[in-house]
Amino acid sequence: MKIPIVIAVILILSAPVAYRDPYMTVPESIEVRAGETARIEVVLEHVQTTMWNVKVYVDLDQIESRFLQRLEITADKENPIYFDEEIPHGTEISAVIEVKVAANSPSGEVRIPIVATGSKGPCMKGCEPFFLQKSTNLIIRRQDPKLALMVPEAAFEVYPGEAVQVKVQLKNYGAATAYVEQLEAVPDESLQLQMQTVPSTVSSGTTESVVITIFTKDVAPGNYLIHLKLIYKDTIQNVYTDSKTVYITILENEESPSPTVPPTSQPSPIPPENSDSSEKYQYFLVGMFTGASTFGAAVMVGIFLKKRRPAK
Repeated sequence: MKIPIVIAVILILSAPVAYRDPYMTVPESIEVRAGETARIEVVLEHVQTTMWNVKVYVDLDQIESRFLQRLEITADKENPIYFDEEIPHGTEISAVIEVKVAANSPSGEVRIPIVATGSKGPCMKGCEPFFLQKSTNLIIRRQDPKLALMVPEAAFEVYPGEAVQVKVQLKNYGAATAYVEQLEAVPDESLQLQMQTVPSTVSSGTTESVVITIFTKDVAPGNYLIHLKLIYKDTIQNVYTDSKTVYITILENEESPSPTVPPTSQPSPIPPENSDSSEKYQYFLVGMFTGASTFGAAVMVGIFLKKRRPAK
């Protein structure tokens, strides 16, 4: 009976001890903008035994191809982060993997599979291997331009023949440069316009202005519209648009009233100062005329009679 028991004890003692795998910690997710670099920290620790020959890297074969071609990863299977020294139990090691995102990367989420391999146990170079894998979600935010088409004054009233100047502003609220493809102004019939040179780019946080002159010569009174349309792109040729409308009211010319000619004023007759004196004066004139006439007639008769008298 003792021999089988001793053999069993020897077999148990000689059997290799199974060690659990080390603890591996990675961030659940990391957010990064296109054109920037994300840093993923991987922490390993074994609380039971020693670790040996630890390698940490990203398995590129598991990454979606449309993102992979726009990612630069510092540690892959061919070039891992390597710890060649003995790592005592209870000791944390940290490996930082950098992922640079290209400026033309699309936005979205990509899973980054991170692998850690090595050996564990008190044996020289480890008693048994371990293989661990965890993933981090890399959230890519594209730095889109946000170009706003603004018209501070969009309604005008003018008379035929007058010109209207419309100030158009292009303001970039986004974090990236906007590349202006086209600024188009489409007027209603009869209206003609002239536009200043449109800038080809609008940097982040800046505002560019364009003046549009509208001519109304030979245009009938009424209401007219001008449709403004902006087309711009980002660095990877994504197309964006914005639009506004300008309202033009052409008024009828007001007819000038005919000038009113004031009636010619007739001078009022000057009343005589003394009506009685005037009347006496009139009688005096009549009397003088009558007396002169009588005297003249008498003289004429006398001369006639003198000539007819016979000579003595």
